[in-house]
Amino acid sequence: MWLKDLKANSSPDVKIFLIGNKVDLEEERIISKEMAEKFKSDYDLDFFMETSAKTGFNTQELFVKAAKVLFEDYNEYKKNKKIKIDDDNENQDHTVQLVEKDMNKDNSRCC
Repeated sequence: MWLKDLKANSSPDVKIFLIGNKVDLEEERIISKEMAEKFKSDYDLDFFMETSAKTGFNTQELFVKAAKVLFEDYNEYKKNKKIKIDDDNENQDHTVQLVEKDMNKDNSRCC
């Protein structure tokens, strides 16, 4: 249900990661890695990784992967310089342009 809500209420290009935590508690596992991989595939999720907050297993790798995915998307938008969106009020396409602001002033970007 949460996945359906997420996809219905977010941008079509939202990135969804499935993270299995507590991998250090293997003897208490209910969902196998194979089941999670199948769920990822069945629901067209972008990434799956198992982690352990307790031991730190894959925690740094998870954040690096997330940063890389977001950076690649940002570069794609920057390269294309525009994103098509739908406007329900006018039933026509518009474009949104990514504008680089002077980063020395306020460290922000806008579109």
